Amino acid sequence: MDVLLSPSLPPAIWARRLVWILALLAAALALTAGVSLLIEHTRLKTRLTARIAAELGRSVEVGRYEFTLWGGPTLEAQSISVAEDPRFGQEYFLRAETLSLRLRWRSLLRGHFIIDTLSLTRPSLNLVRNSAGDWNLAEWLPRPVSAITVGAPYPMPRSPALRFRRIEIDGGRINFKRGDDKLPLALIGVTGAADTDTSGAWRIDLTATPWRAAVPMQQAGVLHASGYVGGTSSRLRPAKLDITWSDASVSDVLRLARADDSGVRGTLGASISAATREQDDAWTVHARVQLAQLHRWDLALRADNPSANVILATEWHPTASSLDLNPLILEAPHSNARLSAKISWDRPQLARKEPVPPIYAELSGSQIDMGDLLSWVRAFHTGTADDASLQGLAAVRGVVSGWPVRVLNVVASTEGVSLTSLTGLRRPAHLGEIQFRYDHGLISLLPVEISFGSSESVLRVESSAKSGRGVSNTVHVSGGLSDVRDLMAAASALGWALARGSDLAGPVRGDLRWQGLEYPWREPAVGFIEWGAAPGAGVGTASLRAPFLNLPVDQIRARVDLKPGARHITLTSAQAFGARWSGALDRRDSDPQWQFSLSADRLAAADLDRWLNPRWRQSFLDRMFPFLNSSAPSASVAPENVRAAGRLNLARFSLESLVLTHLEGNLRIDGRTISLDGAAAQLGGGAVNGAFSAHFEPVPAYEADVGFARVDISSITDANPPLAGLFDGSASGKISFRARGATRADLLGSLDCRGSALIGRPVLRKIDLLSSLSDGIARQGSSRLAGASADFSCAQQVIRLQNLSLDSSELDSPLAGSGTIDFSRNLSLVLRSTAPGSPMFRLTGALDAPSIANVPAVPARRSR
Repeated sequence: MDVLLSPSLPPAIWARRLVWILALLAAALALTAGVSLLIEHTRLKTRLTARIAAELGRSVEVGRYEFTLWGGPTLEAQSISVAEDPRFGQEYFLRAETLSLRLRWRSLLRGHFIIDTLSLTRPSLNLVRNSAGDWNLAEWLPRPVSAITVGAPYPMPRSPALRFRRIEIDGGRINFKRGDDKLPLALIGVTGAADTDTSGAWRIDLTATPWRAAVPMQQAGVLHASGYVGGTSSRLRPAKLDITWSDASVSDVLRLARADDSGVRGTLGASISAATREQDDAWTVHARVQLAQLHRWDLALRADNPSANVILATEWHPTASSLDLNPLILEAPHSNARLSAKISWDRPQLARKEPVPPIYAELSGSQIDMGDLLSWVRAFHTGTADDASLQGLAAVRGVVSGWPVRVLNVVASTEGVSLTSLTGLRRPAHLGEIQFRYDHGLISLLPVEISFGSSESVLRVESSAKSGRGVSNTVHVSGGLSDVRDLMAAASALGWALARGSDLAGPVRGDLRWQGLEYPWREPAVGFIEWGAAPGAGVGTASLRAPFLNLPVDQIRARVDLKPGARHITLTSAQAFGARWSGALDRRDSDPQWQFSLSADRLAAADLDRWLNPRWRQSFLDRMFPFLNSSAPSASVAPENVRAAGRLNLARFSLESLVLTHLEGNLRIDGRTISLDGAAAQLGGGAVNGAFSAHFEPVPAYEADVGFARVDISSITDANPPLAGLFDGSASGKISFRARGATRADLLGSLDCRGSALIGRPVLRKIDLLSSLSDGIARQGSSRLAGASADFSCAQQVIRLQNLSLDSSELDSPLAGSGTIDFSRNLSLVLRSTAPGSPMFRLTGALDAPSIANVPAVPARRSR
């Protein structure tokens, strides 16, 4: 071209050569268009389609053809569809937007149709495995003569020798089917090429992305396959392939496998090297899987998240129905394990005396570092202390079998494990030497000690097994702790909340046994636990802080006896709600409700409010700046699952100025509701009885129905300074009230009551009522009446009196009246004698110094 366009040539020569070049280009364009039209509008299209079908070994449909000379003579088949063998279904075998056949110049000049390169643009291939276990792709490839079985149930087609040298794929897709059922898995974005050499072997270099229908994925990774396979005449043997899976997330890999990621996050990389053996059809496979940054989906990524490598080697026989994985090696940063496994499938059971388990795996040896184990716990379990550290090594051997997988035997041993934490543990915890064995349901554990800083604070654990008519395993735990918080803190450092939100402290001693079949710890324990009993013969007290109590329960001394189907608690003493308690509690497994009998020396409503009211659990800032507290009121003001009923005895109960003595009743606790029925007590020399209930929701509510008889009024009013010295007498009657609120102001504002009272020999000490009514002006002194009665109600901090009746021996007829008294002790009463024509008086002002005024009579209207 440089010679043709050399500027030193004469202009005439340069012009003639340029004309020739343009003519050649025009001829090429004309030839390309002409051949395309010739193919499309003549019988040549049918012949080309038949030739392509012969090359591919399947019937073919082509939308249209195009021919081009650019880049070599190329025949492009647009919208091509290759039919499937009827034995594998009715859907297509291969579809592509474009199938390009690059022809060889020499064969084309000689009139032959020899393909050099086959290019597929956005193809879609269906790989099908039928019920006989055959693959459609394998049937498409040439079959050796020795492999064609004489007398086969259907004729085996002979595929022609593929004569193209190179296959190129751009943006392809591979679908997988089992018979007529299309599997949700597929490979998309398949790109690469396959080249054949003079020996007939194919060299492959392909990349693809795994995909699953109806499952969104973000990082499924990239599959890359490279290597070589034998020629088609040898059924692709020999072969050597290297497959890698890179840049994949564990969550997407799990979604591909089972459409659910199980909440696991991390990264995955895998590599497989497979090669055929010369002597048979087996493949030698070496694989390696690398897992890193594994953690639970709702936990933050940490630098110490666990990683692991899985390494395996196996020989795979395509015609066999089993796979031997030996060795299978698991690696962690400081741990390793070696397994041998066998997976079996589709094996007929009729000709076998003993069925072969689908999975059989033997762990022949391992060394597990406790630090690696703790990193797995921290990555998948909440609450593990950041600075918790485990030191020690363990060796494990075992066998699992069947599906679902079942443990046959396990042998585990360690020389000791230590747990430390600067913030979570007051003392390090040490687990002594362990020798554990599990063999077909029988458990054996030599005695092992768990110690917390001293030789006195030790728990001993051992296990034994018996086999006779059945398997019986026993786990025995005994010993004592100087402070149970050491055990709770050790469990909490590992993320296990043994106390379920409570805080236990103090010495404890116990002896517990679990007995059952393969897993005795799933059975209820039998034995005893003594709270407040120090190791040895020491005596102490324990304490409990519960999430629904504002203050801790102190000075606990109790014994818990666990028997088959029943529990019994003997409470020697406990300081709670401002009182000292004692009693007993019982519960049977068949009844979710506790039965109890409890006694206390004294109890005050103010103490109950201080212990139970959720308002007292708010911080100082919450109370000072409530608008900054965006959280809802605490709902855990009482345990939801507590059910109890029994007898309550209180030597003294105080409610503001009211003091009840010898209070007894039937107490029932139902979650957040506490009720006292059949209650009886003494008050002011009289008797009180009735029922009371409290609902400890975020806004507590209270209800009561009370009857009282012969109660000394002065004993109640004298205890209240604003009312001291105002009244005397003996009261009988009934009252019911309702109130709700978390504060005293809320309770008083919502108080609603109804009742009636009958007063025997009432005395008014600050006013001479009869003289005041006679003179029309308030007179100091006292008034002794024969009796009084009234109906009353209260609402909005006001007491309303109806049907008020005052009787005196100095009056010919009793006084009747009505009115109100508010909670600030201001009254407004109207009194008058029941005798006809008696004047009406109004009492107003303070309760201890009222004013009296005559109420003018309203003149009657004259009738017209």
